[in-house]
Amino acid sequence: MIKYSSSNRDLIPITVIAKDYGKSAKAFNQLLSELKIQYKCGNTWALYQEYADKGYTNSITIQVSEKRYVTRTYWTQKGREFLYDFLKNKHSILPNIKN
Repeated sequence: MIKYSSSNRDLIPITVIAKDYGKSAKAFNQLLSELKIQYKCGNTWALYQEYADKGYTNSITIQVSEKRYVTRTYWTQKGREFLYDFLKNKHSILPNIKN
């Protein structure tokens, strides 16, 4: 279970952003991978270096059992705006609400 704090409560799961575009999280992550924004690193998505230090994402480690932890990548509002601009301006992809 994620324990939210003031530092991570404004983070956005990819599922929420994907739904804006009428896609599943899996399909949207794949699209971002094909567009060379992110790549799979083990079981976690990581941004390519060109985008890694821009404040677009934040990783959170979640305890799923007594001895097991997983790391999940969440998007910041700045990252969400970057995705909107990138998809719109470079690929003419708009969220469903903007079509």
